Amino acid sequence: MDGIYEKLFEDTMRFTINLGDVLKLPLIVILIGNIFYSLMLVLKVKILVDTVESENAGKIKALVYINLLVSLVVALLATFIILLG
Repeated sequence: MDGIYEKLFEDTMRFTINLGDVLKLPLIVILIGNIFYSLMLVLKVKILVDTVESENAGKIKALVYINLLVSLVVALLATFIILLG
């Protein structure tokens, strides 16, 4: 009981850098970049489908929208996991 105050207050100003905390922001930026890429792909395919007539235009648009939806869902889940981890 003699040294309880010294043990409590001797190492309170120790700063630590955790590698996981440092890498959270770049990972979130990469996920945002992936979503941006998916949006640009949607715009590119819309322009291409409107310019060139093809019988598979509907299938291509559907695939691109599925890609966008999957990218959004995965990026949101990954962001939640990164922030909570």
